[in-house]
Amino acid sequence: MKQEKTNKVTKVLKIILNSFFYVIIFVLVLFSFANMKLKQKDDIANIFGRGFVSVLTDSMTGDQKDSFTVNDVIFVKLLDDNSRALLTEGDIITYFSMEIPGLNIQGFITHRIVEIFELEGETFIVTQGDKAGSIPDDPINIKDAIAVYTGKWEGVGSALKYLQTPTGFALFVIIPVAIILMVEGVFLIRNIIIVNNEKLKEKLQSEPQNTDFDVEAEKEKIRKQILEELKAQQEKKS
Repeated sequence: MKQEKTNKVTKVLKIILNSFFYVIIFVLVLFSFANMKLKQKDDIANIFGRGFVSVLTDSMTGDQKDSFTVNDVIFVKLLDDNSRALLTEGDIITYFSMEIPGLNIQGFITHRIVEIFELEGETFIVTQGDKAGSIPDDPINIKDAIAVYTGKWEGVGSALKYLQTPTGFALFVIIPVAIILMVEGVFLIRNIIIVNNEKLKEKLQSEPQNTDFDVEAEKEKIRKQILEELKAQQEKKS
């Protein structure tokens, strides 16, 4: 009874560990796939139109429900012509800028729409950060809006940014996947050896029975031959 309980616990643990393993593999594959799709500097890592961006500044720090701050990760949905036409004031959009204010580097800006206007048949958008004292950004063509904000994950921006570097990607994606696959390979080989040993043990246990059976059959055969020879000799005598 105790052995059966132990076996059940072992099976449950194996199922849990295998499930955890496949979840990790699935997440890492999705993350790898999203990063592999980046072909140029103004692309957003995404899967099926859903992406994520690290927040580099505190320009969106505010008291609104969807405000966010530096080192958060925000989730976005990529825009097409149809979804751009549905943008309204108050939406938070992401676009690529040749210069991020305060950082003097190129990158993504994710700010709230404060104005949408038409000029010479083109639609333009004015955005602004939520931080107190922020001033409106320069207008951008609506076609330059890349994505719209859908949610956030607080405090993991630095980690994600490091993961997107070659070193971080190797340390936290490639190497862990390789180790997990090696461990699974070891367990697989171990299970194969155990199964083969059990089969060999069963075979060895059955061989003595077969040997005994063959010996008895041989004895019976010899006995019949002796009886036949004795019978033949008696017939000759008579």
